[in-house]
Amino acid sequence: MKKIKLFEFFSGIGSQYKAFKNIAKKHNIHVESVGCCEWYIDAIIGYMAIHYGLLKPEEHFSHNEMVELLKPYGFSKDSKQPISNNYFKRCKNLASIFPYLYAFVNKDYFQKKYPNNIAPDNSVDIRFVKQLDYEIDVMTYSFPCQDLSQQGKQRGLGKQTRSGLLFEVERILKHSKIKPKVLILENVKTLTSQKFIKQFNEWIDTLDMLGYHTSFKVLNSADFGSAQNRERIFAVSIRKDIFNNAFNFDNLISLNHKKLKNIIKSTNYGIDASNLLSEFSRTKFYITKSNINKSRLINYSKFNSETYIYLNTNLGPTLTASGANSRLKFYFPKLNKLRYINSEEAFLYLGFTNKDFNSINKTKLISDTKMIFLAGNSISIEVLESLFSEVIKWI
Repeated sequence: MKKIKLFEFFSGIGSQYKAFKNIAKKHNIHVESVGCCEWYIDAIIGYMAIHYGLLKPEEHFSHNEMVELLKPYGFSKDSKQPISNNYFKRCKNLASIFPYLYAFVNKDYFQKKYPNNIAPDNSVDIRFVKQLDYEIDVMTYSFPCQDLSQQGKQRGLGKQTRSGLLFEVERILKHSKIKPKVLILENVKTLTSQKFIKQFNEWIDTLDMLGYHTSFKVLNSADFGSAQNRERIFAVSIRKDIFNNAFNFDNLISLNHKKLKNIIKSTNYGIDASNLLSEFSRTKFYITKSNINKSRLINYSKFNSETYIYLNTNLGPTLTASGANSRLKFYFPKLNKLRYINSEEAFLYLGFTNKDFNSINKTKLISDTKMIFLAGNSISIEVLESLFSEVIKWI
C-alpha cells in the first residue's frame, strides 16, 4: 500500500484531505496529514470535527489558563484579520472552543484527545512557518483570493495583500531542504485574466527556479460530476527530479455524477423568500450557456447577481463564501415556493457528505451563515478526487 503524506497550507476545513481519503481505498493508498496551516477559528473547528471527531468542553483548565495557552497563536475570527488581544478573555464559550484550537496547535494535547491518530504538525500563521522539515508527497496551497476575485478588491498578488501570502509559500520552499514532491494550487480563475496573468506567470517562473515543472488549467467542477458550475484555476507542480515533464490535465476523468435535484430539495428546510414572488415580477426561466436554469426578479436589486433565482434542474451556480452567491435562491414551481440554500445543502453542493456537515453542526459552535461561508470558501471535492487520482501516479 502506497503511503501519501499531505500538507495543506490555507487548509480551510480540509477539502484536500477529504478528497484524498475518498479515493484511498480505490487506489490502495494510505493518506496521512503530516500538517496543515490555518488561522480562521471556524475553519479549524470544522477541520478538526470532520477529520478527527467531536470533543467535549475543556474541564481541567480554568478560563484564564485557556486564554494564556491560546495567547501565543495568531488566530482570526473572520478569516481576514487577527483577533484582538482580549478576544478569548471575553469568549463565553471558550471551554467548548478551546479543545479544537489547542488540539490543532499542541501535539501532546492532540494525542490526548485523539489517541488513535498521529499528531500532525499544524501551524496557525504562515508567516511564522520557517521551513518544512520532513518529506511531503503533496503540498496544497489554496491561498486567499480576496485580492483577486470579482467580489474582492482585485489588488493582485502584491506582498502587502492577503493574496500576497503566496510569497510566504515561496520563502518556505526556499528554506526547506526537502521540498515536497508535488505542489497543488487552487484559486479563482481571475488569476489567469489579463489583469493578473503576468503576476501568475512570474510565480510559475519562481517555481521553475525552485525545481518544479508547472502546468495549469481552469477546471469546471461540473465536468467532474459536481452539480455545481464552479470554475477555478488549478496548477500542478512536479519536482523535476521525479518527472521531467509537466502534468497533463487531459488525463483527468470524471469520477462521479451528482444531480442538483438530489441536493436542493423542495422538502428541505431553508429560509423562506416566497414573499419576493408577490412583491416583484420575474422574467421567464431560461437555460444559460453554463446549463443553469435561472430567472431574474425585476427591480429587486441594482446588483444582477442578487436578482437571480434558480431551478434545481440542470446545474447550479457557483456558491461563494460571501456576497450574493452565498445567498443562492431556489424556486420550486409546483409549490410556488422560493427559499435560500441551507447550510447542509451547501456542504453537499461542494462534495462533502451529510456526515461531514453533521460533524461540524453537532459542535453547536458555528452558525448556519458561517457554515455556508466555510462551504463557499472550500474546493470542489469532485475535482480534487479526479486530480489526486492522476497526481498519485507521479509520486
